[in-house]
Amino acid sequence: MSRSPTFVGLDVGTTKTCAVIGQEYRGAQFHILGVGTAPSYGLKGGQVVDVVLTVKAIDEAIYRAEKAARVRASQVITGIAGGHLQSHSQRGEVHLPPNEREVRERHVGAVVRGATLLSLSEDREVVAVIPKTFATDHLTDVLDPRGLTARRLSVEAHVITGATNAMSNLEHCVDQAGLSTRGRVLQPLASARACLTPEQRREGVVLIDIGGGTTDVALFVDDACWHIAVVPIGGALVTADIARGLRLPTKVAEALKVEHGSVALPPDDHEATVAVPGFDHGAPVAVRRRDLSEVVTARMEELLHLVLHEIGRSGYYEMLPAGAVLTGGGSRLAGLRNFASDVLDMPVTMGQPPALWGLGENLRAPEFSTGIGLVLTAAAAEEADGWVSGASRRNQGVLDRLGGWMRSVVSPSAR
Repeated sequence: MSRSPTFVGLDVGTTKTCAVIGQEYRGAQFHILGVGTAPSYGLKGGQVVDVVLTVKAIDEAIYRAEKAARVRASQVITGIAGGHLQSHSQRGEVHLPPNEREVRERHVGAVVRGATLLSLSEDREVVAVIPKTFATDHLTDVLDPRGLTARRLSVEAHVITGATNAMSNLEHCVDQAGLSTRGRVLQPLASARACLTPEQRREGVVLIDIGGGTTDVALFVDDACWHIAVVPIGGALVTADIARGLRLPTKVAEALKVEHGSVALPPDDHEATVAVPGFDHGAPVAVRRRDLSEVVTARMEELLHLVLHEIGRSGYYEMLPAGAVLTGGGSRLAGLRNFASDVLDMPVTMGQPPALWGLGENLRAPEFSTGIGLVLTAAAAEEADGWVSGASRRNQGVLDRLGGWMRSVVSPSAR
């Protein structure tokens, strides 16, 4: 009996690098073999600014995941994020030959490739293309056109482009850590696979993944991603505000945020204080919880208004009956769910990775959503059509770069 393939997800973030090793168990249940994390100091806004520090974080996270899983990692699926990503709504169209009226896989590939024909500068490239809906002749809103009879096939697609250097720098760090990049997945799509239910994706939902340096916003309608945006605010900026506003060391500010940070603090807690080490040789400093909450609330209100702007800019605000799902390490602030619901004027729930074999409750925290989602996405792509590397086969076209993940988005029911 052949051994099930092992997948390694690598989430290199602004404040934390996370490696997740997973494997399908007996072809039925996904098994998390090991998780490893390490602090990140070599990134800013989701992009590499220091190769040495980034490689060190990757080394540490992979080592800890390997130790927990008792397997060696050689290939990884990396997450792509950062403010360099841009969204484009594109349309593609092809005419079927007179002697071929049944839509086949190659016709779908051709029309999707047509949607990627953007006029890009030399320093940018297509990262992902996500078909929203297809149309055959006068039949619209088709999720999977294969097998239908038509003369003309068109697609409305969501195309994501990124800065070539930003992705090359991350790939270089992975190489320097002694690993190879097996594939690349947009981090919002990975987090969505870990946190969103099929019903939420069908009905309409926005995923808000609050990371260390940035916040990813991804809208899903009819089980497809219709819009992705990156907001340049994350948990690290909240920590910086606390450090500056309350005059505390950064490490102390981070611990204070994690343990006592809250949004819209109840009046009964306004005068309560928390003793923390200060700059004077660690001498205790009394911080009022009201002061801490005011700093946190101001930054989170700014973040949520930027998210609301992106939702409005997409034009799909009225198509989100399932509301918003918050995930990422920055979503753990007390009171944030209700506060976000008020600002966004929609229902808000908290998202976390699913219960998987080998995944303890402490690892189902929202900060692990992307890492868990990366291995789940890779496993789904392998099951659907076979994984095609996003790093080593760039010259074979956009469809090759997307591999099975693109096709699984085209037809979730075709598996």
